[in-house]
Amino acid sequence: MQLLTEIIAALSGEKTNLVEAIFKAKVLAFRLGDADLRQWVDSELSGYRDEAALPSYRRLHMTIMAQVTDGLHVYNDQVLPVFHLEKRLRDKLTVTELRESVVVVERFSQSEQDLIVALQPEYFPALSKGLRRGFELLRAWGKHSVGAHLQVVTEVRARLLEFVLNLEGSLPDDADSRNLRQIAEDVGVHEMFKGAVFGDNVNINIGSGTQSQLSYTVHKNDFAGLAKVLGEHGVGQADIAELRQAVDEDGTREAEKSYGPKVRQWMGGMIAKAGSAAWNIGIQTAGGVLANAISGYYGFGS
Repeated sequence: MQLLTEIIAALSGEKTNLVEAIFKAKVLAFRLGDADLRQWVDSELSGYRDEAALPSYRRLHMTIMAQVTDGLHVYNDQVLPVFHLEKRLRDKLTVTELRESVVVVERFSQSEQDLIVALQPEYFPALSKGLRRGFELLRAWGKHSVGAHLQVVTEVRARLLEFVLNLEGSLPDDADSRNLRQIAEDVGVHEMFKGAVFGDNVNINIGSGTQSQLSYTVHKNDFAGLAKVLGEHGVGQADIAELRQAVDEDGTREAEKSYGPKVRQWMGGMIAKAGSAAWNIGIQTAGGVLANAISGYYGFGS
């Protein structure tokens, strides 16, 4: 697909253009009909609302710094101890939620000055309990680690690129915008997206509405775990053995960040079996199971 090629070029070229890639990803989200992908793209472009859940890469650790005095001298840029604080307060002070748009975060990453978060005086009594006797707290602030904002930009770029590469490797050669939504359901694009953007290991959620929700985790390079999950979802031992052979023939995929040709061929054959006596499972569910489980095995969500 030309759109996927353009996104990959914008993300992986010598001169990357993350914002352009995300805008193109918004077009892709509409064509795929995936609400979660569309919401993530909108949040990265416009910022995350206060009530919206944040991806883990947008929760940044801060070191608490202070200006203190012993009555005779003033000491600047002192690192304050925080382990004496109650956990909820400690987490509130040492973890900041970065809800600004990726455009703003990118500007933060280019700043030559350290960005700090000033702490209100109401926190001083609790923080002062960690000081030696005779010292008084004058000012306190949180300081992000060096390169924290650049890391957020890199995470957005890497995760979107990973998803698009996986998608490109899973779509048939004749895919176009007219039948893209149905194809997306067949290959489990929704679960593929969640695995690439939101997790190191891939959680497989099956069922919706009044159906029960079953969750499984497949860890990187754990074929026994992969086989267990597939077996629990009705994949036969002969098919699992064929997948083992396909994985071996494709070899490592860390550099390519996409399924190999043998695994793609195997997945296509399994999708064809879905809904039949050979594999009694719905096509949409089958695509989600396969995409999540195999992506988890390769570590594509890491």
